[in-house]
Amino acid sequence: MKRQGMAQKAKSIVYFYGIPAYGHTLSNLYLAGRLAKAGFRVVYYSADPFRKVIEENGCEYRPYPIDWNKLDLRDGERILKLYRLILQYTWEMLPGLLRQARREAPKAILFESLALWGRAVGELLSVPSFAFYSIAAIDWTWRPAGGKGLPGILPVSPWRKGLGAYAPGFSAGFLRYAGELPGAVSCARRLRGKYGLKKLGLLSVLMNRGDYNLCGYSRLFQPGGNLFGAEYRFLGPLSVHRRTVEHNDFSCPESASGERLVYISLGTIFNENETLLQEVIRQFGRDSVGKKDFSEDQAGKEQFRVILVWEGNRHFPENFIVRPFVDQNAILRHADLFITAGGMNSIHEALYFGVPCLLCPQQGEQLLNARRFQRLGFGRILRNPARLRQEALECMELSKSRQEKRRAAMTAVSLREMLEIFEELQDDVFPRG
Repeated sequence: MKRQGMAQKAKSIVYFYGIPAYGHTLSNLYLAGRLAKAGFRVVYYSADPFRKVIEENGCEYRPYPIDWNKLDLRDGERILKLYRLILQYTWEMLPGLLRQARREAPKAILFESLALWGRAVGELLSVPSFAFYSIAAIDWTWRPAGGKGLPGILPVSPWRKGLGAYAPGFSAGFLRYAGELPGAVSCARRLRGKYGLKKLGLLSVLMNRGDYNLCGYSRLFQPGGNLFGAEYRFLGPLSVHRRTVEHNDFSCPESASGERLVYISLGTIFNENETLLQEVIRQFGRDSVGKKDFSEDQAGKEQFRVILVWEGNRHFPENFIVRPFVDQNAILRHADLFITAGGMNSIHEALYFGVPCLLCPQQGEQLLNARRFQRLGFGRILRNPARLRQEALECMELSKSRQEKRRAAMTAVSLREMLEIFEELQDDVFPRG
């Protein structure tokens, strides 16, 4: 007999334990929404600022049993602090999360790769679990030994599977946060003692794994991607396909205006790096009277329109549109260049719309992304802010030589196999990775 579609069955519950940060949330909402559309009741744990966009994408919002103002996992460059915070939040939230899960008996658990508490719920209740990676993965797995006379298994070093790419961006300030270790060790000991949780070392907690590990980018982007086994599924960049709730209160200038559109979004960098902000204004700005560039040596050269994401009060040139938050994809449809810190969603959204990126990485994950993007020919790392304008023009030229087949492969999204795996959950048949 032909299997009925999931939409005709009673809705099974799927829990999604998110990370209340924009980059993490926006990277996985399309997947969560597709599961909801396929007939699951997707309960998405997050914090109040993300309620609207979660519900707009077809999911049921549920707040974490903790003051969301305390839930701060944005310090990605402070690895030891991040490690301690994840363990601490897991200890504080796990009792309440377990009570809810036991009461509702979800068919599956999805969790952001940083959400140790999600992995813990899945393990303790023996529920099929799926980790979602919105950042490049690190793994240390084993593979069969090859060649005659070499029985057994051999290690595949994590250095070749992501760690070697991450390390340069984190190593410099790593030991400055060694004071976080005693608190982390104490919390890990309590979690082991009360719940019997294992794999609470640094790498295991920062890169939690499930029965399947779903990567929100292509295998081509993953360092050592060909070494990752079948338990890793590369879904492609998903953020560009989610339903948006933000809308711009301005229109992007048409290319016929003769201006090159430069979009700049660097997170908190402008609040911390006044020198770079001044260079942006000096090298891209025009005054409102003489229509001249702020920089005297740029007069008569190519003109720019700048859309800048920035919070604060100050004067900007008349050719700047400045907002604290924008609909990024709507801008990228028109942009000639994106100046970005190198977050995973941002660079892949730019890639989707064919916009070259001038990259200003600020921490290890962004540095990994920037180097990978540069190596693939879709962007360049800013070398000298004093030459920002010239480097921007050089970067724009990349659009003339990019490899379209590679770009198409890296922006393709493939959810069919994962949806089929979830469909098996409806019949209580789960194919282990």
